[in-house]
Formats: sequence, structure tokens, C-alpha cells
Amino acid sequence: MDMRQIQSFSAIVREGSFSRAARKLHIGQPALSKQIQALERELGVELLLRLPDGVRPTVAGTRLYEMAQTLLTYFDDIRSAVREAAASLVGTLKLGLSPSLVSALAGYLQARFAEEHPQVRVEIVEALPMFLEEWVEEGRLDLGIFTHQSEHMNPHLSVTEVGSDEMLLVGKQGTLSGIGDHATPSVLQSVRLVLTPGFRDLLLASVEPGQVPGDIGSRTDSIHLVRDIVARGEYCSVLPYTFVRDDLDAGILTARAFAPALERQLVAVTRAGRQPAPAVRVVIEMSRVRLAELAEHRRTTRPAKD
Repeated sequence: MDMRQIQSFSAIVREGSFSRAARKLHIGQPALSKQIQALERELGVELLLRLPDGVRPTVAGTRLYEMAQTLLTYFDDIRSAVREAAASLVGTLKLGLSPSLVSALAGYLQARFAEEHPQVRVEIVEALPMFLEEWVEEGRLDLGIFTHQSEHMNPHLSVTEVGSDEMLLVGKQGTLSGIGDHATPSVLQSVRLVLTPGFRDLLLASVEPGQVPGDIGSRTDSIHLVRDIVARGEYCSVLPYTFVRDDLDAGILTARAFAPALERQLVAVTRAGRQPAPAVRVVIEMSRVRLAELAEHRRTTRPAKD
């Protein structure tokens, strides 16, 4: 019995399928089947029941799976501890950022690491939170940073708060001239909106039921497309300050804060049950500093109303 067999068996039980487990492990299904057959021969028991709709563990398989989780966690802890002792801040760090955070964090983190920890290479991937969660769980990313949506959070991930970000009603210069100092739910029904699904959900969760129609605004999954549509003056939107700050400072866009204030909470996610590497902890702390700086900039340099 070796660690690879234990990892493969655990993946099959979690996925309930040889084919899905093979895809998760990035190996061929025949090779995966041979591993399990060898494990069953060595132990002298049947570990999995092969059913028409997948597989499930036998009594012996269930016991092996339970004990394997403790072993795998301990193995990960050993590996992390050895790596940390050998070299605290070296190697490659794989970071995932949601599209709305790339402009605020990517360049900043790259520059800070190049100056303070040049022996660490930071690789940054941009993707939607649903993909970042999956890739962190699979170990393809060391951590991901994105907007927190607790009802969707993967239980296999560990969540650390890194800051908050003010949400604004945003439009091209001149399009919000008829709106007062602050945006309200009633105002939202009087402007043409285009929203990403995540920010629409955040908006609806912040108001009383019935204040804003559930189908408010047009929808697109691309926040970059939303920004371009708004900049052309075709629609307004609800976007985070960190994403539009450069356009506000340049006078390309104008904005109104919500009353009461509407904020999104930002989190860093890592795999649960393992100690984060030193470089991961540094990224989290740097991100907190950067987001605090941007929040202070927002408080002290409110753009003039159009």
C-alpha cells in the first residue's frame, strides 16, 4: 500500500465515480482501476461496490476512507512543515484573482514580491470565483482571492478575510447628473442597468424585499464588458471602487455611493486542513495592506459630481 493508492482511493470515494476521479487526478481511468485492484488484492478485501450509476465504498472501504483522511492530512502537514523549514520564501506561488481584483492587486503584489522576496516567483491566474475555488481545492492554485459569498463557499476550503470594497452606482460622465448625493433603491429603478450576476445578487441581498425587482438590469458575466458598456454611456452599473478607481480619477466615469453604504467582503481561500505556506501568508497580508490603502484613497479623494 502506498500514498498514491490511498490518494486515488479517496478521490474515487469522494467523486463516486472512477471517471470523475480520473479527471480530478489527471490520470487515465484504466491506470486508476489497476491501482485499486492492486490495493484490494493486497488487503484481501473488496473496497468498492461497482454500481450502474457509479461506485460506493463497502464497509471495509468506508473504514479505509475514514482512516485515510487522517493520514492524508498528516502527510500534507509533514510536507508543508518540511518545505517551510527548508526554505521559507522561495519557489513559485500560484495565485488566483477574480477579474474585479486584478487591476487592484496583481501589479501591486508582483512589484512587492520582486522587491522584498525576489526568490519567489508569483504566477497569477484570472478567473471567476467558482473556478478559483475548484482549482484551490485541487491544488492547482495555492490560494484565491475574490468576493465572499458564504452560501456558495466550498466546505473543503479555508476562508480568511482580507478586506472590504465599496460598491458604487457608476455611469459615464453626465449620466448621473439627475441623481442626488447618494444612490437609493428607488433610483436604481430609474436608470438602465447592466450587472454581473454576482454583483446583482449582492445588490438584491442588501435591500428590503420588493424594493428592487429581482430581474433588475441586463446581465453579462464579464465585468470588463460591463465597464466598456458603461463607459460608452449606454447603461449604468453597480461596480466595486477598486475596479473603477482609475476611470473615476481620470474623469471617464462618475459614481454615487449608496445610502446606506453597500460593500463587498473580500476573502482569501486556501485548502482546508493544511498549514498555509509562508508565501501565502505574505500575500494575504500584502493584500490587506493594499485594500486598506485603496479604501483610504476612496475616503480622501471623492470624485466631483458631474
